Amino acid sequence: MGIATLLICVQPKAVAQVYKIVDENGHVTYTDQAPEDGAAPMELPDISVVDTDYPDESVIPSTDVADTTEPPEGKTPRELRQIFQDFRIIRPLPEESFFGTSNVVVISWGAGASYEPGMAVSVMVDGQAHAAEPQGNLSLTLDRGEHQVFAILRDQRGRRIVTTPIVTFFVKQGSANFNPS
Repeated sequence: MGIATLLICVQPKAVAQVYKIVDENGHVTYTDQAPEDGAAPMELPDISVVDTDYPDESVIPSTDVADTTEPPEGKTPRELRQIFQDFRIIRPLPEESFFGTSNVVVISWGAGASYEPGMAVSVMVDGQAHAAEPQGNLSLTLDRGEHQVFAILRDQRGRRIVTTPIVTFFVKQGSANFNPS
């Protein structure tokens, strides 16, 4: 058990208290240290939680490893995020239905900028990772029904740069029992 965990277990109230200090010049400081004996902590509002369309981190394969080596020449992750902010799933379109494709679906992705050497893409289909080149597409045979896909663009060191929004699509099959005549 780490020291931080031990401190939280032993003194949960002390760790969660925040004090506001205003000096004679009106400068405000917030601290977890009581400024004087008998000082009362602030009452903090409840934290707001907003659901997003971004996938649960537990289903994304992680290659985010602490790297203590010197960064290579080139762009920083922040610069790459800016350059590739338009990285997206091109195909399938949101809510698209595929009929008569023998359950084969082609997934395409892309961005407006040219990819840096060594970049890679992980395509997640229904929680299953598929490695791919940055520029390209992936053909998969899927069961009929609803499916979800998103892609993760990684730099040459395996760091996540951009994650696309999730796209939901459907694979449908005609029925041999349905006769349109």
